Amino acid sequence: MDKEECMKATQLLSVSWNMPLDQSSINIRTMGYWEYLQDLPYNEVKTTIKSLALSGKRWAPRPAELRINTLAKIRGDELPPEPEEAWTVLQAIGQKIYSGTYDYDKPHPVLADTMRRLGSSATSLTTNSDRAMFTSLYEKVREEYILSNYGGASDETN
Repeated sequence: MDKEECMKATQLLSVSWNMPLDQSSINIRTMGYWEYLQDLPYNEVKTTIKSLALSGKRWAPRPAELRINTLAKIRGDELPPEPEEAWTVLQAIGQKIYSGTYDYDKPHPVLADTMRRLGSSATSLTTNSDRAMFTSLYEKVREEYILSNYGGASDETN
């Protein structure tokens, strides 16, 4: 994408989330987004902005979020669930295992890795303190995954 396309993407983002549209705000916002998006195709970024806006996302995506979502869309990746959702999935897996049923969907690799790190008792976690411990570890594993898979932002400063 070139700088003009980045400005168009920033304008679409600004309109989609009711952000200031004065030229000064657009220019500053474009500079920030350019740092993260310059190596991505404009049409993919535009499609991602529209998709995020249509999904009812309350806040505009930060530049890194937009980059991660765009790359995931290009690659056909499923992004790791948010910690709360991962906890819910873990609870469902635990309930199935303890009822003698093993017909659950394979969890996202981030959740699977977190479960491995927690050991054999991972599916027996149920208390609020268990949830806090799980969430702390899950967030670290999720961050490692995101950086490993999407952290290669261009270092060019055109």
